[in-house]
Amino acid sequence: MNDRWWPYDKVVFAGTFDHLHEGHKHLLRTALSLGQHVAIGLTTQKLLEKKDLQDKMQSYQEREEALWEFLESEDQAGRCTIFPIETVEGGADRMEDLDALIVSDEISVVRNAFRINDLRARNDLKRFHIIVVPRVRTKDGRPLSSSRRRKGEKFEGVELIY
Repeated sequence: MNDRWWPYDKVVFAGTFDHLHEGHKHLLRTALSLGQHVAIGLTTQKLLEKKDLQDKMQSYQEREEALWEFLESEDQAGRCTIFPIETVEGGADRMEDLDALIVSDEISVVRNAFRINDLRARNDLKRFHIIVVPRVRTKDGRPLSSSRRRKGEKFEGVELIY
């Protein structure tokens, strides 16, 4: 029997998770520390049409496999679900059993979280808690990002700021 206590029953967060890096893993670990059940929305190709360097992006299947591999390495896969999302709301505006949304500190992402909460209220659903997690940064102060990786930057062995 597991005596572990989580602040939330179900948390959700979403992303592209292209070329999974330490910034993604930090968000995942935060979600795993807060929710007994963690739902991960993974963007489909449809939602990625405007991303930079699309020819260097991993497929949905590759990104999903990398997520599962990481979750299994953390011995947490059994608490998680991964589902495809095709809109910026990712279904969070309609999830009845959602307690909290985990987001990075990117301002457009935070704004979207508040917008989704407003949609939930209009859909007669309870508002979720919005948990903002600061992005992991390199020593120059810039956040880790998949677009930086697609441009050829490597983060392995680089000093990171949490």
